[in-house]
Amino acid sequence: MRKAIKRVALLLAVVLLALLVFVGWSLRSAMNQSPGSPIQVVAATWMRDHHMGALVARMEDFYYQYINTPEVGGKPNISASFDSGESTPPPSPSASPLPSQPSTSPIPTPKPATAEPTTAPDFNLSQDPAPTGQTGTATHLSPPSNLISPASIPEPLEGVWQAVGNKVAGQHAVYLTRVRTDDVHTSYYATAMWLDTSLLNSMFVPGSEEPKGGPDPFNGALPQELWPLVMANTNGAFRLEDTRAGYWYDGQLVQPLEKGRASAVFYRDGRLFIGKWGRNLSLTPDMIAVRQNLDLIVDHGQSKVNGPEYNVNWGATTDKENLAWRAGFGQRTDGSLVYVIGQALSAHTLAETLVAAGAQRAMVLDMNEYWSAGFFFNHKRNGDPICHKIDPDISGACDRFLRPFARDSFQFLAAFPLTKRHPAS
Repeated sequence: MRKAIKRVALLLAVVLLALLVFVGWSLRSAMNQSPGSPIQVVAATWMRDHHMGALVARMEDFYYQYINTPEVGGKPNISASFDSGESTPPPSPSASPLPSQPSTSPIPTPKPATAEPTTAPDFNLSQDPAPTGQTGTATHLSPPSNLISPASIPEPLEGVWQAVGNKVAGQHAVYLTRVRTDDVHTSYYATAMWLDTSLLNSMFVPGSEEPKGGPDPFNGALPQELWPLVMANTNGAFRLEDTRAGYWYDGQLVQPLEKGRASAVFYRDGRLFIGKWGRNLSLTPDMIAVRQNLDLIVDHGQSKVNGPEYNVNWGATTDKENLAWRAGFGQRTDGSLVYVIGQALSAHTLAETLVAAGAQRAMVLDMNEYWSAGFFFNHKRNGDPICHKIDPDISGACDRFLRPFARDSFQFLAAFPLTKRHPAS
């Protein structure tokens, strides 16, 4: 009997050792494939890849509820004022150019402009159909009204929209503002970025790993020939398996598109439309990408965050009430876009901030630290981009969406020639 017990114990020890060796080897391989990613990010991704997503979700809930709990009261430790980027010093050696990237999918052609016409590359990388593009003088949309802080005493410039980055055809295309989102956690700002779609083209860049199973024409990077035009970029949506929805790219259906789901639709001519699939949107030949993610968090200009039974609609992997890094994209009546990000946002305060910025329809993007990230750019005279985090607490490299990256990104490119480039050569 004792011999049998010893044999079973020895067998269990061998199995456990083999399991540990496999886990260690597998995790090491995952880290080697994700250079620069924090170990906790690699570990969580590895667990989800090995069917432990439910465990990761519970761990995240515990983390946000009992460990990483936001401070109550106080003042933000950052200013609500933004540097436009024109006086930024040259980039560090880590921002050195990449080798040229392949260009195999339709990319909008920059539009000619009569306002301060500087030289701009003629990027016509489309396959079918060729984009028509707008001609003539660039128009300019009006930024949203200033946001009202729920804090009893607003900080200087809190909620005030401020122009950043280069001008496009003589007009600013990117504006930023910071605002508190409740009157309890007053140490934290959410940052909103407004994008003038009359001056910008939108482009979807698939990541090298996500959306899983889809095309990867650019190795997860913005092609280097487009760097002189990049004005802003942001994180994309959840891992495809967590979207409860579908994905289509350039004629390839990677995961069936779900009726009623929030959808970001990128068109071959550079337009981006956010809406509900099957109501506002259906597949047409002029589309290049359809990226779905959960349900609309804002619809008809109103927050759709409601009872606890809808938790999965607004976070998928963590409770909607948890204050965490979250990001979302909204579209205003005039077609302009608003991106909101913050490190202490619930689903409710994310939706309310998007509504305050005038979003008529909005969708959740990725969440949690590291995956939520937004950047704006200005350029040197030679066209090299200089990256700026829209929130200084955003983790990871500032230029991550220019370079090969695991997950998809939303890119916003000048639709007309840039003006007032950075004075550095």
